[in-house]
Amino acid sequence: MPTGRWATRLLLTLAAAAAALPLRHPLPAITDFPEHAATIATVHDALFGGPLDGWYRLDPVHTQYWLMAVVGALLSPLVGGAAPALTLLLVAAVVGTALGLARLLHALGLDERLALVAVALVWTRPMTLGFVPFLLATPLVLLALAEVGAAGRTRGGLVVALGLGTFLLNLASVAWLGVGALAVAVGREAGAGPRRELPARLFRRLWGVALLAVPLAGWWAFSDVTNVDASRFAVSMRGQWWSPLRLAREAPGWLLDRWHGDEDRWWLGALGVGLVVLALPLGPREGAAGRRPALLLAAVTAALCLALPFERGWLWGLSARFLPLAVTLLGVALPSRRGPVRVAGLALVAASAAGVTRLADDRVAAAQAELRGAELVRGLASSARVLQLSFDEGSAVTLDAATPHLVAYHRAWNHGANEPSFVDLPQSVVRYREGKAPYLRPWPWEFAPDGYDNALEGPHYDAVLVRGAGASFPPAGGAPGPRWQLLREAPGWRLFVRASGP
Repeated sequence: MPTGRWATRLLLTLAAAAAALPLRHPLPAITDFPEHAATIATVHDALFGGPLDGWYRLDPVHTQYWLMAVVGALLSPLVGGAAPALTLLLVAAVVGTALGLARLLHALGLDERLALVAVALVWTRPMTLGFVPFLLATPLVLLALAEVGAAGRTRGGLVVALGLGTFLLNLASVAWLGVGALAVAVGREAGAGPRRELPARLFRRLWGVALLAVPLAGWWAFSDVTNVDASRFAVSMRGQWWSPLRLAREAPGWLLDRWHGDEDRWWLGALGVGLVVLALPLGPREGAAGRRPALLLAAVTAALCLALPFERGWLWGLSARFLPLAVTLLGVALPSRRGPVRVAGLALVAASAAGVTRLADDRVAAAQAELRGAELVRGLASSARVLQLSFDEGSAVTLDAATPHLVAYHRAWNHGANEPSFVDLPQSVVRYREGKAPYLRPWPWEFAPDGYDNALEGPHYDAVLVRGAGASFPPAGGAPGPRWQLLREAPGWRLFVRASGP
């Protein structure tokens, strides 16, 4: 690798690592972070023996959604637990996405410095909501697309491995890999030789991706997602699509508008100006045959934002999660001129990345006070099962609630069971052992805390973590079911333990 390329990738690595600095805070302001950490802890105990093995079992046959948890479980003893392991995986996703995009740009003969756009778009909604498997799959897809679009011989075996890793992380990313690989291959081969040879040339580039049809067929046949047990999880699976107008209206919230206040919108505007400057037709033209596949890839990624349903059953945000990737790919595909204008555009993108990172770090630090309720469960017995009732999911810091799953830290820290949990979802690799499942109201019961029934639900729990105040907890005197007493509290939070009852 030439010295200049080494320097570019080193600077990208440092910039991406800096963008991940807000993850250093003890309690990340990421909605699903606690539950993903709890899943890692559960898989660790199942593989190596631990208290959670008495509560849960693994079910890898009926879901493909387990690679993140297994890798995290292998890491957790080395880094001090499930939460630090998950943090390390997120840092790897951030850095890997920037370097994977640089590798794709190199394969297409484009300017690798443009991968800085991915650094500016780290703190988007997929990150703050905690779509961790999707984030981890992104660098794998980019690396696979780089192989498909390489000027030389495509290493199909590597594409197979990367595609299989993507399959074991996130199925929406498999859809992106499929249409993206086709776009890159067509962009590379169309007009590159005799038309009669086009199918053979496309096959040489795409056979590694095509082999994903085998595990996908197995998933379709055996997955609990396509064969939902209606007696356990009866929800409508009718898809709901967004219109282009709604997508445009919601776009800022899926990009950098993630915190209360206006500063994040200013940085989003600055990034937009930087991308426009990069695309200006000023300066010497840069000849690159790889621009056509890059543009096609950006187009099909943007199309997924409308082609996929936004919501289907309990699966949510399927389409809009691709919006940051579509903006990133458009930002690296449109620039066609070198010179001072490109340098100015890159400077604006770099300034946006720095501003967004500083803002995210400030906001995550401010959110620690709201997230302090997690500390109330620290040190509880692993034999205890803890319920969380969120009567208040509001935040003065984040636009999405960051507190609904904080009780999952009981599983990540203390290796005890918790509800609500991702264990209830059909795609979960973790299931309750026979006789260990609590009484659960129909999904999505976690969003209806006032429906808590002390007589039916109370006997299954040893402690209840409460945010805000609700009519259903603590139960009124004389109500059937166990009695509860306050053990600990923090601003906005209370932890009750069972004082009497079965």
